[in-house]
Amino acid sequence: MSEFNREKYSEIWTDLNRRLKHIERTDGGLAAALEALSDQQRDQGFIQDNVHLVRRYHFDHPEDPTRSLVAQYNPVRALRFEGAGNSTPPAGTGVKHDGCFLCRDNIQWQHGGAEMGYEIDVDSTRYIAWMNPYPLMPVHCVIASNDHIPQAWCTNGAAGSCLSVEKILEDLITLSQRLPRYVGFYNGTGAGASIPGHFHFQFFKRPASDASFPLEVAARKSRITSHGTNDYYPIAVVYWRGDPQEVVESASGWIRDWLVRNGHQVSSISANILSTFDDAQKKVELFFVPRHHLRSQSPELSGMIGGIEVLGEVIFSSDEEGQRLEVGKIDYHTLERILEAVRFD
Repeated sequence: MSEFNREKYSEIWTDLNRRLKHIERTDGGLAAALEALSDQQRDQGFIQDNVHLVRRYHFDHPEDPTRSLVAQYNPVRALRFEGAGNSTPPAGTGVKHDGCFLCRDNIQWQHGGAEMGYEIDVDSTRYIAWMNPYPLMPVHCVIASNDHIPQAWCTNGAAGSCLSVEKILEDLITLSQRLPRYVGFYNGTGAGASIPGHFHFQFFKRPASDASFPLEVAARKSRITSHGTNDYYPIAVVYWRGDPQEVVESASGWIRDWLVRNGHQVSSISANILSTFDDAQKKVELFFVPRHHLRSQSPELSGMIGGIEVLGEVIFSSDEEGQRLEVGKIDYHTLERILEAVRFD
């Protein structure tokens, strides 16, 4: 990208962020700002989804209709893992961190100035919201740290090189409070993280205002306990609901103890952490799903199992998977086996 274009990109970025900040302050908070960014990115041609291709299938347990799982057929999902934009920078343009797709300096030239982000401050940390070019849900975005730090949490107290579990929980829950009709999640290394070299959360707007995912339904039926044991959901989950600060403290303590208990494999364990906020009752819900970073896929699914799958909506993307769904060769037990394949023992 030429010097002129870099300057122009900066000008457009500043103007857009000024407008989005005004929207956030005066017209519906952070959610309104993200929706305005989504509209802008769609108009720019950066968001390239074909939502008319997406199909959803709901499967009830054959013996217990209170239990259900969802399959989503989304053929554009595979494109997300191929990357989008240029892989070779213009002459004279530097490449940062091996061309990381979440570093702003790289994004300028990778997408020819089309991709824009929104700067969000969470306490003392600067994040940037980037829209997913191939969204899996409405207003699907990545909220990435401004600094290039790894996705994996700190396990050895190395200051500055990664985030602690407490910091991850605090920032995830703070963002959830600012996005009450959204679902937010952290995918650890080997647990669905698409860019493990750069720290990020994912957030998306609920498909419907009153929609609950199977994981949430299971938790609210009190079949999932704070001890992480359940016979109602196919993957082990630990669940908290309450005042945001109390949840942070309780969950941080539980996770620290879990890391100690699994100290013999601490370098191999990971997690999905999901958060939602009930604005009416001012309560946060937090779900912690223990994972092993080498157990990230199922032989019955072409993609990785990440936060959306953990919620109970398994995403299929290949032509063969679409055909299996169409002719009824996938059912509740298929989805159950897919989730059980990454269960942490």
